[in-house]
Amino acid sequence: MSGSTHSLKRIAVNTAAVLGGDVLNKAGTFLVYAILARQASVHEFGQLSLGLLLLYTFHVFAVAGLPVALTRQVARHPRATHRLLRHGYLAALFASSLATAAMILLAVAMQYERQTVLVIVLLALAVPPYALSMITEAVIKGSQRMHLITLGCVPGNVLLVVGSFVAIQRGHGVLAVAAIIVLARTVTWITMHRLAMQTIPRRDRRRPRVQLSWMLLRRSMVFLGTDGMQAIGAALSGVLLSKFASERELGLLGASYQLLQPIQMFYRSVGHSCFPQLVTAARGGAEAVAAMARPLLGFILRLAIPATIGVFVLAGDLLGVVYGNPDFRAGAIVFQIVSLTLLLDPLNPILGHGLWAVQRDRTVLSIVVVNVVTNALAGLLLIGYYGLIGAAVTSVVASTVNLAQHYWHFHRGVGRLQLGREVVRLLFPTAVAVATIALLPVHPYAALSIGLSLYMILAFVRIDPSSFLRLAAEESSK
Repeated sequence: MSGSTHSLKRIAVNTAAVLGGDVLNKAGTFLVYAILARQASVHEFGQLSLGLLLLYTFHVFAVAGLPVALTRQVARHPRATHRLLRHGYLAALFASSLATAAMILLAVAMQYERQTVLVIVLLALAVPPYALSMITEAVIKGSQRMHLITLGCVPGNVLLVVGSFVAIQRGHGVLAVAAIIVLARTVTWITMHRLAMQTIPRRDRRRPRVQLSWMLLRRSMVFLGTDGMQAIGAALSGVLLSKFASERELGLLGASYQLLQPIQMFYRSVGHSCFPQLVTAARGGAEAVAAMARPLLGFILRLAIPATIGVFVLAGDLLGVVYGNPDFRAGAIVFQIVSLTLLLDPLNPILGHGLWAVQRDRTVLSIVVVNVVTNALAGLLLIGYYGLIGAAVTSVVASTVNLAQHYWHFHRGVGRLQLGREVVRLLFPTAVAVATIALLPVHPYAALSIGLSLYMILAFVRIDPSSFLRLAAEESSK
C-alpha cells in the first residue's frame, strides 16, 4: 500500500515538473501570439498560425516516434541512459533533416502567397533543434528527473518572448518573429542538453554506432505511425480551412485553440508523468495498470467539467481581452464549439499511455488511423460547406471518436475502468452549476463564480487528498 501511495505522489511531483516546462513553452508561444495580435492584422496572425501549425506537424516526423520508445527504454534500463541519449540524437538528426526538407517542399507546393511561404520556410529551420530537445526530454522523463525539463525551458522562452516583443515594437513583422523562434528552439536544446549531461552518469564512452541508431529508429516506427497520423489529423482542419477560406479564418480558429492550451497541457502533463509509473505497474499485470489509472481518470474528469463550462461562458470576453483586438471577438462562437473538446480530451493521455505501458502499441496506432480518417471525412464535408464553423465542429467530432476508441480498447485490453458511477455522480453538480449560471438574476461573472463554486463543493465535498491516495493504494494492492 505504501508503495502505491509513493507512486501516486511521485506522479504528482512529476506532473508538476512536466507541467512547469509545458507552461513555459505554451506561455512563450501564447505571449508571442498576443504581442503579434496587438500590432499586426488578423491576416498576419493567420500566417504565423499556419506556419506554426505546419511546424508542429513536422515536429512529429522529425522525432520519428523516438521519445516514447526512449522513455520506455530508459525506464526499463536506467544504466543505459547515456548510450540511449547519444544514439537517439543520431537517429533524430537523420529524421529531422528529412522533415525540414519536406516542410519546405510543402510550403512551395501549396502555392501560398510569398510572405506566407517565407514564414513557413524560415520556421522549418526550427525542426532539427526541436527534435534534439525532445530526445533529451524523453531521456529525462525516463530517468524521472522531470524538474530538469522546467529548468531547461526557461532561457529559450525568455529569449522568445523578449525577442519577439522587441522585433514587433521595431516594426520588423512576422518574419522576424519566425527567425526568433528558430533561435529560441536552439537555445532550449543546448540548455536542456547541458543539464542532462550534469546529472546522467556516463557509463559508456564509446562512439555512437549508426547501426544502433538505425535499430532504435526501426523500433520506434510504430510510435512514428501513431504520432504522424495524429499530427496529420490535427493539421488537416487548418490546412483545409486555409484552402477553402483564408488566413483570416485560420487565424480565428488558431486563436481559439491557443486559449485552450493551458487546460489541455495539464491533461498531457499527467499522461506523460504517469507513463514511467504505468510501465513499472505493468510488470504486475494489466490490471495493475487499470488500478493506477482509475483514480487519476476520475479526478481529471471532475476538473474537466468546470473548465468546459467556464470557457464556454467566457468565450467572447476571453478572445477580446487576451488578444487586445476587437476583430478576434468574431470567433466567439467558434471558441464555444471547440471548448467542448475540453470535456472529451482529458482522459485520452492516461488511457493512451496505459495502452503503451502494456505494449499495445499497434492498438494505439489503429485508434489514430481511425481518428485521421474521421477527421478527413468530417473536415471535407463540414469545412467545405460551412467553413470556419465546420472546422470547429470537425474538432468536436474527432474528439468524440477519439475518446470512444481509447475507452473501448482500454476496457477490452487492459482492465475495467468503472467510470459510469463517477459520471452519474457528477450529473447533479453539473446541472446545479448550469442552472445557476443560466437562471441566477445577477451579473454573468457573479453567476459563473457561484455556479462553479457550487459544483466544486458538490463534486469534491466527500473527497480529500489523503482519502484519494488511500483509495488508489487500496485498488492497486488488490
